[in-house]
Amino acid sequence: MARIVIADAGPLIAFSGIDGLSILQKLFSEITIVGSVKDEYLAKPSVDAQRIEDAINNGWLVVAPVVERSPPLSPSLGVGESDSIRFALEAPEESLLIMDDRLARRYALRKNLNIVGTVRLLDFAEQRGLIESAERYIQEMSGFGYRLSNDILKQIRSE
Repeated sequence: MARIVIADAGPLIAFSGIDGLSILQKLFSEITIVGSVKDEYLAKPSVDAQRIEDAINNGWLVVAPVVERSPPLSPSLGVGESDSIRFALEAPEESLLIMDDRLARRYALRKNLNIVGTVRLLDFAEQRGLIESAERYIQEMSGFGYRLSNDILKQIRSE
């Protein structure tokens, strides 16, 4: 089991957009984000950003100590994704990255990092009885513009 769970901005925004951060809290008692991920969601003040800020204030979403700013690991990766991967690389065997961006996931996998995406977390939450329907949450997230597909859920369930 991962000792440290690190979330990228995308999944946090997806869960907060449907007022579903409590799902993440129930799955993982503590999640860490890097400062650049915090900066990403604070860039646009919104209800979603406030929900994430509340999770930080409640203590289960933890902002990692500031590390020196570095350029992205690859031209195709954002700063938040790069910093999250760098943070996971500090203890690769003990880390789990919550990340949805396809290129960032590929990069992390090439570095032998453990990753999980939003759809798999929703499936896991349904299996544990934390939510009634992963499909419904995927539709809600898609409804506000977060790109997810029930096809991914079908693929996960067929594995």
